[in-house]
Amino acid sequence: MKVISTNVATKRIIIIGGESMETGLYKKPVKEGIFLGTDDVENDDVVDRRYHGGADMACYLYGKNNYTYFEDLYPNANWGIGMFGENITLDYLNEIVLNIGDIYQLGEAKIQIAQPRLPCSKFGYRLGNPSSIKAFADADFPGAYVRVLKVGKVVEGDEMILLKSQDIKLSMVELYRVRVNKSGSAAKIKEILENPFVPIQVKLKLQ
Repeated sequence: MKVISTNVATKRIIIIGGESMETGLYKKPVKEGIFLGTDDVENDDVVDRRYHGGADMACYLYGKNNYTYFEDLYPNANWGIGMFGENITLDYLNEIVLNIGDIYQLGEAKIQIAQPRLPCSKFGYRLGNPSSIKAFADADFPGAYVRVLKVGKVVEGDEMILLKSQDIKLSMVELYRVRVNKSGSAAKIKEILENPFVPIQVKLKLQ
């Protein structure tokens, strides 16, 4: 997995359903790279910290390989790198084999896979079609929010290298399916609640 773009946003105002709101979704590439802090990416505007920023959502990763699916569904959207609000665009990301709690080297930083991103109304606005919210929910590539265990700079061309795979296996997609469907077997819910690497705010939603 290789970094093909590093992205930050300056907050802007959008209108959804007649309501004015701020967003930091409109990420744009920065050639100089980005600095990953423990709570957020330096110089990246975070508007709503319920859904972005903080220790368990410090940085958002998305795979360029998964753009094609949405480009085919919504060809009239104004496509460009950073479309999903990701801080880091990787050439390839497979959420099926990406496990919660696994630790990676990414540039100077050390990161830990924390949780999937959930779709929101701002994403529907970004793609110019409210149906894209459901399309995102139905797909198995939500991207990954990560914890930053060691702060540092990430630049284009850096590799994301696995340092430690946890013995407890819970894939990003497994957790995502339970979250977006708001259901799961009792055994699966118990497994998630007992997983020490699943963020506490995610566990609270499942209790």
